[in-house]
Amino acid sequence: MKRHENALGIMEGACNLKAIARSLVQAADEAAGEGIGAESDAAVRMIVYRLARLCRVDEISYGYSTETLNDVYCTLMKECLERAKEGAATPVQVIEPTTLLGVPQRVRLPEGVQG
Repeated sequence: MKRHENALGIMEGACNLKAIARSLVQAADEAAGEGIGAESDAAVRMIVYRLARLCRVDEISYGYSTETLNDVYCTLMKECLERAKEGAATPVQVIEPTTLLGVPQRVRLPEGVQG
């Protein structure tokens, strides 16, 4: 039950994303070992909440950059797509961002791959 102690400590203001992410993996493994789905475990959910707050996830869903006035989700997706293409040795699955929130994303698979 160490995950619950870790979650409480993390909620007190931890800000090291890498350490929190490690704790999340350990907590999910511990919950699974007890036969509990990680998505419903209190400790796992609290750790995820802290990570989301540190990464300002609420801005991704609902926000626009005050500097560029661009949709944050689309800006982040564009950067991820560009960086994935730069580092890819083989074709990657490309998800084209849309500017409208709530609209399903179109997925384009590499040639020869069926979805």
